Amino acid sequence: MSETGTADPSPHHLPTVLKHPQSRSVQLLLESRLPARMAWVDGDGRPQVAPMWFEWHGDSLLISTFTGSRKLDDLVDGAHLAVTIDTSDFPYRSVKMWGPISVEPSEGLTDSYRRASRRVLGDVAGETWCDALASQDQVLLRLRPVRASESDMSSMPFMTAPTGDS
Repeated sequence: MSETGTADPSPHHLPTVLKHPQSRSVQLLLESRLPARMAWVDGDGRPQVAPMWFEWHGDSLLISTFTGSRKLDDLVDGAHLAVTIDTSDFPYRSVKMWGPISVEPSEGLTDSYRRASRRVLGDVAGETWCDALASQDQVLLRLRPVRASESDMSSMPFMTAPTGDS
């Protein structure tokens, strides 16, 4: 299956916040160099979180991880993930999404990982990074969000209201 194809032929109802036209805040976050913070529950019931490079592709969040990664013990077809892409500076902005994943093995690096590395590191450094890892196999995790929300604290009333006497 290609990375841009659909892993599951069943209809997918994308949450409104992720549909086009997206808010400017969501659009900026999905195109940003920020990592996605991916959360799941491991086999022992403990919560886990990992920062991951990502690529938004129409109706799915694509995250690549290396074959043999410990997280793949827990992340199998149908497992559920929660992901947030958020800013670290106030006023905070975030987009959060939840849903099932499909797991798609790949020989070598995924195209999605290559694109994400160029977005995060820049064209030259991204290609250099990928060339150094080219012999590694990856697994593509395709998150198909069924719930999503956004938060933009810059639009909160206390951020735009007058602060009092000058």
